Formats: sequence, C-alpha cells, structure tokens
Amino acid sequence: MARLACCMVLISLCLCLVVEPAVAAKKGPKSHKVKSAKHTVPAGAPFPSAVPTEQALIQQLCKDTRKPKLCRQIVQGDNVALEPVTEAKIAIDIAISMASRASVYLSKQLKTNRVKLVTRGPLEVCKLNYENAVADLNLSYINFEANTKKASQSLKQAEVKVGSCVDALKLGGKDAEIPPVLEANKVIKSLIKAAQSGAKKQAH
Repeated sequence: MARLACCMVLISLCLCLVVEPAVAAKKGPKSHKVKSAKHTVPAGAPFPSAVPTEQALIQQLCKDTRKPKLCRQIVQGDNVALEPVTEAKIAIDIAISMASRASVYLSKQLKTNRVKLVTRGPLEVCKLNYENAVADLNLSYINFEANTKKASQSLKQAEVKVGSCVDALKLGGKDAEIPPVLEANKVIKSLIKAAQSGAKKQAH
C-alpha cells in the first residue's frame, strides 16, 4: 500500500467517520457506539460527531488494528521500511474496522423509524454483507503469509460483498444513499485494493 494511498485513505476516513455522520446527525440519527466482534472494533468506538485534530483522527484510525503504532507511523507518512505484506495486513485491519463500524451503524439506523420502508431492504443487504465481509477479511489476514492464494480469494469475496452493497443502495434510490455508508464503501474498497496489491507482491 503506497504512502499516497494511505494519505487518501485518511482523507476519506475523515469524510466518512466525521463529516458525513455529523451531517446525518442533524437529520435525526445520533452517533452510536460500536459493539465488539472478533477482531473488529472496541466496544467504546463511536462514530464521532465532531471533527477531531489530525492526530486524534490518526489515533482513531489505527487503534482498532493489531499494530496501532505501526499503523500510525504509516498513515503519518513516517519513513518506515516495511515489507508489502505488513502494509497489506494493516490495510486489511483498517478495512475490518470500517466494515464493522458500518454494519453497526446500519443496525442502529434500521431500529429507528427514520428509515423508509422502501429503503430497508437495501440497507439490510448492506448490513449482512458488511458482517460477511468482516469474516472474509479476518480470514485473509490470518492466511496472508502462509497461504497468499487463499488470502487473495478471501479479499475477492469481501470485495464482492461490498460491491453488492453498492448495487443494493443504487436500487434503493436516493433515500438509501446514506452518506456515511457511501463513504464507507469507497474506503473499504480502496483498502481491499491496497491489500490485493500487497498479495500480488507477496506471491512473487
């Protein structure tokens, strides 16, 4: 995962987890805390409702990963010599965090009366797909070094599930196009692409 890609991910995360949920909150939904599951997001990890400092954003971005210190160094653009596999696994870790947050966010939204009946189907599809994508991403992380081919297959499965969410939201129309979810999809897909690039390098 190139350092430029890391910077772009940071910008996208700022839009997804900070700016957009704050806009959505004005329309009704409040920020929510995330329940933990496997290696996903700590129980106290919220969708923030105010723009934090850059350092605070980096802390938030990396605290859910298995190597938070290394993640912070990469995102900040520190001159750290890393193997492609290490950077790819950090990308997978962040994608797991994003998908977990998005799933719980949707779960909360679906429990309110603010979601129109016509949009419930697409949002439920996305919620389930996020949960399944987390499982695929965890498998990819576990197998990345020992079985790169299997890890790549899991990444592909996760990519397909996120893509299915994108398609479902389009079918649901404008009401289903919730900004935090749209931004989360962009970030998760970019992280999966970064991990896939690392997998190709690892295979060679």
